[in-house]
Amino acid sequence: MARDGAAATAALRAGEFHVSIDTRPRARAELASGWPLLVAATVGSGTGASSLIFYSLGVFVAPLQAAFGWTRGDITSAMIYSSAGLVLAAPVLGWLIDRAGERRVALASIPCFAAVVYALSLLEGNLTGFYLCFFLAAVLGCGTTPILYTRAVASHFDRARGLALGITLAGPGTAAIVLPPFLVGIIGTGAWRQGFQVLALIALVSWPLVWCWLRSTPATAASQAAAHGISRRAALGSRVYWTLALTFALVAMAASALVVHMVPMLKDAGLDAAHAARVASVIGIGIILGRLLIGWIIDRLFAPRVAAAIFAIAACGCVLLAQGGPREAPVAAFLIGFALGAEVDLMAYLTSRYFGLRHYGFLYGTVYSCFWIGIASGPAIAGWLFDATGGYAIALWAIVGLFALGALAALSLPRFEGMKHASPA
Repeated sequence: MARDGAAATAALRAGEFHVSIDTRPRARAELASGWPLLVAATVGSGTGASSLIFYSLGVFVAPLQAAFGWTRGDITSAMIYSSAGLVLAAPVLGWLIDRAGERRVALASIPCFAAVVYALSLLEGNLTGFYLCFFLAAVLGCGTTPILYTRAVASHFDRARGLALGITLAGPGTAAIVLPPFLVGIIGTGAWRQGFQVLALIALVSWPLVWCWLRSTPATAASQAAAHGISRRAALGSRVYWTLALTFALVAMAASALVVHMVPMLKDAGLDAAHAARVASVIGIGIILGRLLIGWIIDRLFAPRVAAAIFAIAACGCVLLAQGGPREAPVAAFLIGFALGAEVDLMAYLTSRYFGLRHYGFLYGTVYSCFWIGIASGPAIAGWLFDATGGYAIALWAIVGLFALGALAALSLPRFEGMKHASPA
């Protein structure tokens, strides 16, 4: 056993490790037996902590500024505290769901997250309390994030894993489309408290679906492969693991800055709140198409190269936004959403393919922590740059650079044997 562990570690460091995965189950049969699980996971990921707070924060920026006099940097810095909560909770959550199962954890986490969101509606101008709520939403709501739902999906699907993960992670994309215009209609000029109360109700929608359908599935080749995954020590000592963490942290930093600041950015350019929210919702269309299309593609093509191409496209979208302003904003929003949609899908897919499912919860949880460090720091840095310069020009070009670095990092990833069964040949 010791020799096997040492060999695995050495292979990973050399970028040559391959996870052996039985590919006999047909994709259609997997989808036919797993559709209830997919419904629960899709709705759950779309109404969880990583969706509701993230895609709605931009709509609350102006009302909270008016109500309490906070700056945009103050408000968007809340994502730093959300990230800190996820960084602390995600590895523990991953360890827990590897042992206790996804259903128990989700059923406890969903109402806790909803309660914290409701608490945001009770704020009375205390910025520390605002940050504390974001921190608690991440810690107590960590069991509503894709860490949990992608673990359940990856355990059931093998041949159609990319598509299944894409369907699951289309849930947050739907939230990105619906939430901005929906909340603008509720909040109006100052009813932000009602906005947070509605979000709390939405957070509870997934609970009955998880109760009914997020259950243990029949044994499949994918679930049987879980016992053959990589040890935590071997994975954490590999170049592959740290390349994944760096790649997704850089791209998350870029994409999250654009998502959170899109509405105020377009309002500064002359659009009214409703029009800006409609343009921002195009991000969600890009996310959904990105997750479904990329999920289908990576079942057939080498995923890291697909990732590099998508991140390069997103960089082009930022250039359009910087040069064209509101005129090019819908196209830019779509391309940015497309990249963000591919990002989370690819993160789950690559973690399962490179390291197997034995310790997927822990390993994906730690990569997801790095991802959320990027998500939190991106909006805050963009907000500080706006406060310092009075505009978004410098922030936009910095975001282009981050997407480019992410593409280069993705290109450095080695091949893995799990893709051979899905190649066009």
